[in-house]
Amino acid sequence: MGQDDQSVSSGRSRGQAVIIGDQLLSLLSGAKGSVRIAAPFIKVHALERVLLAIPDGVDVTCIARMRPEDVASGVCDLEVFDCLFDRRGATLLIHPQLHAKFFATDTTCLVGSANLSQTALGWRTPSNVELLIKLRTTEHGLEEWWTQLLAESIEATEELRDAIKDEAVMLVESGKQITRPEIEQDSIENPPVWVPECPRWTGLWEVYSGDEEQLPSSALVSAKSDLAALGLPPGLNEHGFLKAMRTSFRHTQIFHQLDQLSQQGLSDLAGSQLMIDVCGVERRDAGRRWQLLKNWLSGLYPNEFRIEAGQEVLLKGKSF
Repeated sequence: MGQDDQSVSSGRSRGQAVIIGDQLLSLLSGAKGSVRIAAPFIKVHALERVLLAIPDGVDVTCIARMRPEDVASGVCDLEVFDCLFDRRGATLLIHPQLHAKFFATDTTCLVGSANLSQTALGWRTPSNVELLIKLRTTEHGLEEWWTQLLAESIEATEELRDAIKDEAVMLVESGKQITRPEIEQDSIENPPVWVPECPRWTGLWEVYSGDEEQLPSSALVSAKSDLAALGLPPGLNEHGFLKAMRTSFRHTQIFHQLDQLSQQGLSDLAGSQLMIDVCGVERRDAGRRWQLLKNWLSGLYPNEFRIEAGQEVLLKGKSF
């Protein structure tokens, strides 16, 4: 490890209690220009304690996951919205796929396992066993990682907060068991890789925005299934929805596979076989699903993929 590569963990060291929350406060209190926080789960009392440690005039950017099930299960507080809305120079962003924990000042950060909660940071008994490692933000690709995270995140608004609240209330009032966040939903050891079903990716916005009459009944069912698979947050305008959809789709397994396979070119024959072997699509439907997938890529990422004219080969590159 370099001079700044130090680990801080909750527990005891040489008989002395080590509270990682206090180490975090020490880091943030020395901020000069900016503080950056990324944590999927944020509780308001821990956030308030952190904000008090940050000097006045320092800009704060906070990225959280904030899914309705996170709020309904109690691992996130909606009050986080107002807490950051009320602080001058503070910005709250939402990333539905966030799992990383990152706390940074101008050039130094702590990264590891701890969410922004009193239990994770050692401010409540019993506390979690957590780990944070001190690093320079200019190393290990952290600045590039943060830039990409910002580009994928959605602006938090009052409308988004209210929509998350409404869905969280419905989850609680439904009486159904709320699955704890981070628990695998599928018990199948090797489930098929999800691939879109709706013929038009724009159909998902029509369903999301309540304009379902634009879709035939079969496409309506497919659009609802794709929306559930992508896990988009409620309450977004069309611009925010498109950004969230691009982000969620980019983080799917099928996108990662195509991103690699299309480097050398992927023919329609190979793409159809991929639908069968990896995605569990029936052979008679594989060609149609592959064409559908290419249409999604052309609409959502027009500057990242192209079709080789006359050959129907998917390639990484400029517009289709």
